[in-house]
Amino acid sequence: MDRSPQPNNVNSINVGIKIKNFLKVQKARKWCCYEWFYSTIDRAIFLGDNDFATCLKSMYPDIEPGTKLTRLQWSIIRRSFGKPRRCSSKFFEEERMMLEGKRNKVRQLQLGEVKCSDRELFKDIPDEVPAMLIIGTSVTAHIPEGLFVGEVEAVDPGTTSYRIRFDRPGLGTHTVPDHNVQCNGEVEMISKDSLFTNNDPSDLMPEVMLPHPSISSYMNSENNLSSGVLGGYPVPFLRCIVKMNKLLKVKHELLNKMKNLNSTVERKTSFKEPMDSGTQLMYATVVLDLDKLNKTLNTNIKELQSHCKTHLGSETIAAIQVKAECMEISEQLVKEANQLIKLKHEKSTKFVAELTALLVQVEKLSTSKNASLMPILNESIKNLRSVVHPSNLHSFQDNVEVPLAHIQARLKQEFLTNPD
Repeated sequence: MDRSPQPNNVNSINVGIKIKNFLKVQKARKWCCYEWFYSTIDRAIFLGDNDFATCLKSMYPDIEPGTKLTRLQWSIIRRSFGKPRRCSSKFFEEERMMLEGKRNKVRQLQLGEVKCSDRELFKDIPDEVPAMLIIGTSVTAHIPEGLFVGEVEAVDPGTTSYRIRFDRPGLGTHTVPDHNVQCNGEVEMISKDSLFTNNDPSDLMPEVMLPHPSISSYMNSENNLSSGVLGGYPVPFLRCIVKMNKLLKVKHELLNKMKNLNSTVERKTSFKEPMDSGTQLMYATVVLDLDKLNKTLNTNIKELQSHCKTHLGSETIAAIQVKAECMEISEQLVKEANQLIKLKHEKSTKFVAELTALLVQVEKLSTSKNASLMPILNESIKNLRSVVHPSNLHSFQDNVEVPLAHIQARLKQEFLTNPD
């Protein structure tokens, strides 16, 4: 049997040898990299519609892709785009800046850092962009030594880079920018429209918020809405908290609008400019919305308080309120005393305020004769002990814990002797 190589195989072997010799030259390897290597983040930019195709779609929407035109027709179309740029260093510098701007927009989309109002700024970005690569993804990375295969070990969104461990012995691990990393497998794509839809500010309004799909069926049940328990808490109580959170977000936005309008009014007043009807209407609308929102918040706060009394008990709520009052009084006392002492260290000031709050709690405990407030004092001592440095712990026990333990024992004896 003749095992001599066939002519086609010989040609393939010869071509392979030529390519191998060609790629030994550094300039040849660079040329191949610049010509065919597209990083994952650049694929959406370079392999999608170019600027010419985008302009053609916007200016001549009737021309469908694949339409055959004459040379004269193409000349007319090109002339309508304006005078072409001269190939110069300034031109390449602007193109690189434009490319970096598009890369930054893709990175913002990958991180989800976009708002609905920014939709127009992302018109030059394709409808789908690649998601950020995850740990363990097989990639090809471009480093000064050439193109090498490796695996993603870590992702650093702050520096827009990946830490890659290369398969080739001796290369080790390198931190490579994302525009020099290409995924070897299928890349997950993110829809641009879905990101803008999810970040629509109108979704913050309570009237249009929908429950999470995983609990939507649970929430729709009449029995669960009235008496159900989710995560150890009553469903009506959880709904009230979620509603309060969304109402506060809406109020925060309205207050920002009011702040901007106040700045506009102050500027126009200082320059003695007339107030247009549009600004007045907008100002009045924000004021009315705030008034309506405050009424809804008051109603929701009363409902939340009733749930807290039912779920936590009136004694627990009273103890929490007493603790907050004591802390507020101590902070005021420390603030007044600090005008003379001028203690600048923030942690020390806070620690002094918490120590003062202990004394105020003891005073409240002795005057109210309420034994249910005793756990609040014990909890405050425990919290203070946790922040004390180990070297000062012995001093804290001698000067704080032991005297307070004597006071607590005396108060307990009084409560037992005079329960009224």
